Amino acid sequence: MIVDGGAIDAPLTADVAIVGAGPAGIVLALELVQSGHDVVVLESGRERFDRDAQALGDAVVANGALHAPMALATRRQVGGASTIWGGRCVPYDPVDFDRRPWIADVSWPVAYSDLTPYFQRACDWFDCGRAVFDATETEFLPPVIVPGLPNAEVRTSTLERWSLPTQFGSRYRERLHRESRLRLVTDATCTQIVVSPDGAAVEQLLVRSRTGRELRVSARRYVVACGGLDSTRLLLASPGPAGRAIGDHSDHLGRWYMGHVEGVIARIRLSAAPQRTIFDYERDGDGVYVRRRFSFSRELLEAEELPNVASWLVHPELADARHRSGVLSFAYLALRSPLGPRLAPEALRLAMTGERVPGVPYGVGERADLRAHVANLVRDAGATTRFVVGFGTRRFLARGRKAPGFAVYSRENVYPLQYHGEHRPQRESRVTLADDRDALGMPRLRIDVRFSEADVDGIVRAHRFWDDYLRRHDAGCLLYDVDDPAAAVRARLGAGFHQTGTIRMSARPEDGVVDANLGVHGLSTLHVASSATFPTSSQANSTFMIVVFALRLADHLKRVL
Repeated sequence: MIVDGGAIDAPLTADVAIVGAGPAGIVLALELVQSGHDVVVLESGRERFDRDAQALGDAVVANGALHAPMALATRRQVGGASTIWGGRCVPYDPVDFDRRPWIADVSWPVAYSDLTPYFQRACDWFDCGRAVFDATETEFLPPVIVPGLPNAEVRTSTLERWSLPTQFGSRYRERLHRESRLRLVTDATCTQIVVSPDGAAVEQLLVRSRTGRELRVSARRYVVACGGLDSTRLLLASPGPAGRAIGDHSDHLGRWYMGHVEGVIARIRLSAAPQRTIFDYERDGDGVYVRRRFSFSRELLEAEELPNVASWLVHPELADARHRSGVLSFAYLALRSPLGPRLAPEALRLAMTGERVPGVPYGVGERADLRAHVANLVRDAGATTRFVVGFGTRRFLARGRKAPGFAVYSRENVYPLQYHGEHRPQRESRVTLADDRDALGMPRLRIDVRFSEADVDGIVRAHRFWDDYLRRHDAGCLLYDVDDPAAAVRARLGAGFHQTGTIRMSARPEDGVVDANLGVHGLSTLHVASSATFPTSSQANSTFMIVVFALRLADHLKRVL
């Protein structure tokens, strides 16, 4: 059932108390109640978006050019960040779990093979079909992106799968209301985790509503699942033994903050007949949308000491009318119209209409006069009309699975190449508590994210390998849009949407905050289900893997309970 925190006036008890009703919290709760356990879930927001609840998550950012505002990157609402998520599902790769000294002297306490058994269960929760992430493993899709390009050191068979997109709050609302063993409490912000004097066990959670109501929650096990940075903030704000924050036993809590390195610095020209290039989203045998990616083999990444990075074909920036495309100009004008906020998540909408939003790979192109966009519409009226009818039907009128985005065919077979690579962990890239406090009296976060020249160099070198591979096989080449690729990568650096590393997982307490089962070292009743526990950031956005780890944690809790 879902209840309002302002209406509860007695302590709550459960087998498991979960802080946060995003994808991890919802999946974990429903998995546990299905096994007969009583669960309390605490959600700071409500079922619908609430600006006052969202404002509780605002942070102090040391360098606003490198980090998106929390209001754009997070969501305090039932469903969490899935309410502003596009639906892309991508797992981490085996190479991410290898010991790679050129990335950082860091080691995962779990293996890739420990996680793959959860991929299909995660796909089921996401409604993204079968757990097949390579076109060579299915008979429904061509093996490579263009004919004649070998699938070897550079691979074009790797796939990202697309969810409905699934907004977990609405998709699972009926079950959340129906389950008698589940109490999802809205307007219930956990402000502190209280541990016993010896620091060996959690005694209770202190919770406040914005109406002034105070609540205490006790459980056999506790799980913090309120996002990457907000989970870190809660641990930092909760005193542990010896005057240190809970989990800060070895000075890793809040450090190693990572996002991704992403953007566009080049276009790809392919030599094959343009109509034979797979430039658009495809649908697999189950009707699920997938998209091709350029990636590297594990062997090449390790031989060349490259970061894990992928790329894919995209359309030119909407805001720059020099693309002379009526379709792109229509999309630009629609996003700038009063309907724009309903068409795309706000961060993406702002970036695609020309704003610079850190962590979003658009928004650097020049804005053209609106008259130039109108001229494109007039010049390209036929194609624009077909696009409005076709894409509008697939995206906004389709029942069930909706088109995740659109692509524009290039008669020249030239497409911008968007890269998405891992952000190398740095100890001084970190978050701490600020002096500012929110409306409930909880200290806000101070965010000081750092990037390095190694992050820039890795992306530049990856482009050289892509270009060399295309040329060696007479399949095409890269066309750089800038004179200084490194400077262009540097200008695109930014984080905030994929919050990783600040509660890092480790085998030993001296190397991190939580263990292989996401339990805080030395505090076995407290777990963290968040991307903040990931020691590396991979080429993948973190949403899919968050649910994979939530499912693994659910199985662990079922055993220990």
